[in-house]
Amino acid sequence: MTKAYRATGMVWPKGMLMETPDAPAVAWSIDGRTFSYRSQLGGGVQLGGYVVVEAPQGPLLGQVLSQRSLEDGGHRLVTGDGQLLDAPPGQPAFDQVSLTAAPDELIAERLGRRGATIELGTLRDAATVEARLEAKGFNRHTFLCGQSGSGKTYTLGRLLEELLLRTRLPLLVLDPNGDHVHLGRTRDATDPAVAASYTEAAGDVRVLSAEPHEGADPLRINLRELGDVGIAALLQLDPIVDRMEYNALLHGLRQIPREGVERVETALEAFRVAGDEMLDQIRLRVENLGVDRMAAWALRSARTISEVWAGDEPRAVIADTSGFEAQRERTAVAVAVLEQLWADRKRRRPLLLVVDEAHDVCPAEPQDPLQRFAVDRFTRIAGEGRKYGIHLLLASQRPDKLPENVLSQCDNLLLMRVNSAGDRAALAAMFGFVPPELVELSGTFGLGESLVAGKVSPDPQLLRTGARLTPEGGADIPTDWAVVGER
Repeated sequence: MTKAYRATGMVWPKGMLMETPDAPAVAWSIDGRTFSYRSQLGGGVQLGGYVVVEAPQGPLLGQVLSQRSLEDGGHRLVTGDGQLLDAPPGQPAFDQVSLTAAPDELIAERLGRRGATIELGTLRDAATVEARLEAKGFNRHTFLCGQSGSGKTYTLGRLLEELLLRTRLPLLVLDPNGDHVHLGRTRDATDPAVAASYTEAAGDVRVLSAEPHEGADPLRINLRELGDVGIAALLQLDPIVDRMEYNALLHGLRQIPREGVERVETALEAFRVAGDEMLDQIRLRVENLGVDRMAAWALRSARTISEVWAGDEPRAVIADTSGFEAQRERTAVAVAVLEQLWADRKRRRPLLLVVDEAHDVCPAEPQDPLQRFAVDRFTRIAGEGRKYGIHLLLASQRPDKLPENVLSQCDNLLLMRVNSAGDRAALAAMFGFVPPELVELSGTFGLGESLVAGKVSPDPQLLRTGARLTPEGGADIPTDWAVVGER
């Protein structure tokens, strides 16, 4: 009897379910667009997986978006809900039809739809199927979240490789740990044909470093690039509390020729000869704070990151800020970049601003005026930048480390392992376009596993990051101390 029901796909009679533990899964739909299902535990229907629903009008491809267990007469069952992905207009409701896991070939055909050219890895539960993202989806802001040890930086690097290889979108990367400085070259073990294609695509990747070395030019900014308000923030001047100094600074800066504001020492000398007591107070503030001794300032012959980006229009710029020990220098670089992008916004040059460890320069709780100013500029770009072609990709360990006004503008989520139940709940609430049960699943992810959803992946995908083409810039400290006797 069991074989007969399995062969015909007939509906389980009442009470028969308990007698046939391997009975087929069944599905039903009340609207022709979504479906619910019931199956035996271990029946092959996975949360986030694709299924074939044998509707009366023909088979339909669906995706399971929720799943839970229940007990019926001493037997453990699985039930859940999903979305019908290719239902034709006017698809009628149906009841008690068979449901099976979709074959890999059908899934690959679905994911290989037009525009899905970014190959980030393979599906977690179907290792032969490439996980594909839609390149055009990166015209929306993206949040990559994963706790330390989840593979976040490795995955971000793999994504940047694909964007270089498969698109023409310029990349500007703020890299606080030097993790992406080798993005312009391939690993020795890379397939020669792939390496040749990648080298051609990434031929104009520029690396700017706080500590320049072979293959990396100096990463520098000038005073003028911060703007008047940014300079005041760097000097920790409040427009109300320090109103007299603040006002004197604004007027003093406007009286200096444009080229004179580029260098700190030139501006200080102009303040000195002005004979204004309040400007003398500002000179003391600059020296007391050590602003004049910041390593980020450009020397006379050095080009700034904004000049390299706007003047040369390279394929990608990697701004390695790891050599700046002071937080304010990394933040000042971010402010200079944001001010330049906003000043040039009417050129409508599409670009992707990638900010790894974004909480470093855009924290949810700014600690000083310069950080508050940076957050204000990030918020402005998050809210208005997209219409000018300025797109964000922000990577951080936790959602509460970034301002809500910035995160709420992200239409793509790339989620890696998040152990905190509170963080998972916050992510589910913030990114309402992602099924909550899939977000909750992130607590079980292994190294390199992730959930991708949004404009880059209209079908939420559970995937495993593929092998990198380029070397990683950073590395963990060796743990040979963990074994007695090893040297």
